[in-house]
Amino acid sequence: MKIYLKNLNTYEWELHEGTLTELKEELYIRNIIIPANASIGDNANIGDNANIGTYANIGNYASIGTFANIGNYANIGTFANIGNYASIGTFANIGYRASIGYRASIGDNANIGTFANIGDNANIGNYANIGKPEVFSKEYIYIQLGLLPDEKGYYIMYKAVKKDLTDFYTGKYQYKIGKGDKSNEKRDQNRQCGSNCWHFSNLWNANRFGKDNQSYQLISAKVHIDNILSVYDKIRVNKFSDVQLVDFKI
Repeated sequence: MKIYLKNLNTYEWELHEGTLTELKEELYIRNIIIPANASIGDNANIGDNANIGTYANIGNYASIGTFANIGNYANIGTFANIGNYASIGTFANIGYRASIGYRASIGDNANIGTFANIGDNANIGNYANIGKPEVFSKEYIYIQLGLLPDEKGYYIMYKAVKKDLTDFYTGKYQYKIGKGDKSNEKRDQNRQCGSNCWHFSNLWNANRFGKDNQSYQLISAKVHIDNILSVYDKIRVNKFSDVQLVDFKI
C-alpha cells in the first residue's frame, strides 16, 4: 500500500509505503481508521481523523479529507475528491474524478457519476442518482481499470494467488493452468465481494495486492464482459477461462 498522509509538523502531504500492519502507528497517531478488509488504492491521500468503513474501496489517487467518513461497502473512484468533514453512505458509489464538497452528505446507496461536482454542505439522499454511468459498459470498465476488450468482448484480467495457485482468502480454491470455472451468480453492482464468484483486476492492482501478501504468483485469465458482476478497482465475475502464469512483477 502506498498512501499520502499529512506530516505532523509541516502539514504537507508525504508518501508512506507498507502493509496496513506496518502503517498502523502512522495511522494511529493521526486517528485514521482503516479496517483490514477495506481496499486502499495506491497514491490515495487520507486526511487526519478520516474513518474508512468495512469493505470500502478507495481508488488510486483518490483524496479523502480530514474528518471525512466513508461508509461500509462504499466505493470512491480513481482521482475522486472527498472534502473535509464529508460523509459518504453505505454502498454509495462516487465516480471517477467526482468531487464531494466540504461537509457534504451522500446517502446510502447513492450514485454520484463520473466528473460530477457536489457542493459544500450539500445533502444527497439515499438511492439518489446523479449522473449515473453505465457501469457494465466497456467505457466505464476502461475508466475504472484501464482495460479494453477484444473484438469479441473478452478481457485479459489478472490476479495474485499463492505460489501453489490457491487463493489468498480461503487458501482452498485451486486455479489450474489452461482451465477456468463458472457459476450462476447474478450481476449486482452493490456487491463488491461475495462467494460463488471470483475477483480479477488489472495488472497493476493484482501486483500491488500480491506485494501486500509477500510471496505470490500472478496469473491471467480471459473474462467476457457479459460475465462481469460488479466493477470497482477489481472485477467480480461468474466465469473465467484459460488461466496462465504471468512472469511480471513491478
